[in-house]
Amino acid sequence: MGVKRFGRPDLGRVLSKTRGKAETVPIYALPDHEVVERMLPGRFDAPVDDAEAVARIRATPGLVPAAIAPDSRSPGEGRIYWVDIGQQPYQDWQHLFTIERLAREGLIRTAFASSLRVLDAEGLIADALTPSGFIFHTSRCGSTLLGKALARLQEHVVVNQGGPLQRGFWAAHTAEFTRPLDGSAATRRRLRTLVHALTRPRLGCERHSFVKFISWNTLYMDFIASAFPGVPSLFLYRDPVEVIASVMKETTAVLMARDLPQACFLTGKSMEQVRQMSDAVYLAHCYNNYFGAVLNSPLKTLKVLNYYDLRPDTFEHILRSAFGFTPARDVVERMCGQFAFHAKDDSDTRSFAGDGARKRASVAGAVRAQVAGITAARFSRLRDAPQAVAGRFGAAGAAGTGLGRGAGQGRQAVKGK
Repeated sequence: MGVKRFGRPDLGRVLSKTRGKAETVPIYALPDHEVVERMLPGRFDAPVDDAEAVARIRATPGLVPAAIAPDSRSPGEGRIYWVDIGQQPYQDWQHLFTIERLAREGLIRTAFASSLRVLDAEGLIADALTPSGFIFHTSRCGSTLLGKALARLQEHVVVNQGGPLQRGFWAAHTAEFTRPLDGSAATRRRLRTLVHALTRPRLGCERHSFVKFISWNTLYMDFIASAFPGVPSLFLYRDPVEVIASVMKETTAVLMARDLPQACFLTGKSMEQVRQMSDAVYLAHCYNNYFGAVLNSPLKTLKVLNYYDLRPDTFEHILRSAFGFTPARDVVERMCGQFAFHAKDDSDTRSFAGDGARKRASVAGAVRAQVAGITAARFSRLRDAPQAVAGRFGAAGAAGTGLGRGAGQGRQAVKGK
């Protein structure tokens, strides 16, 4: 069945080997460069040379990177797809949806490809904003709500899962995940420049920037932090059974990758082991791997937040504790306006109804037990971690898997997601 994003079909029909049939999938589950090529066909066929690309990027504040097409034959090589979005803000719940909307409306007049080497140019983004915070997450756990709330002010540049950061940058520097990431200073410099290009001021009023990464970028969290020393990070998480129930309803890039070398990186298992897994078990190993990366991280600026603790009454405390961000009370109230709407409805017309209990009930008991067997230990450690913000979630836990202390309060008690 085709997946729609609140009434609008997403681009791309792919053959999903895990299901053995062709199905329409959300664009965020596909490689970023393939999606952008379909949005703007023919616009990236003839890359401009590096010197011209650097000159254009420096001269045009509206030029932002939309995707990276990796060259699997040459680690560290590939092409960046640049698009001029002018003063259009990132107002959609994912970066690629903003690019899609503007392309569909004919508002992207300039688009070209360059080599990845332009990221090596000194001072490519002269007026770069140092990020005020990074958002990592397990998926389907409130990270979109957090990003959308922050983005309700034009003074905040919020990149929700920026296209080039979803897959392209990492695939280019790991030969499509067949080798470890090159953690050199040069690669860190490229990442800094890429993030600065995504968050560059385009309106003239921007004061803060935040970047929400795709879920599995959590495995690169320490590397990302090393490129931005001192920038605080927040990891959001949720009962894995509830996350898996959501993913089974609408797929993710993680599930689409399960037949690729990337799956070994995501799970920490061999491809032979991955092939023996059901979708639910595969996802559980991915999420458990993320939990391990967070728990073993040496970062002093890392905080963790349970899905059920993300509420209007905790929001100001979360910003202060996680990011050291202390906006005025009226600004906090404006951001909390997002809680009145479903985070994945960009029209702000659809409210959110708590669905944790329904999600747990939709997963068979035997599968819940499998997931708990894989994730329970690390989930419990996250729940009790000293880095936790907004307090313990108490009764609003995940009783369906035995990972929490009850269910049905927390986020279900508020309007919004």
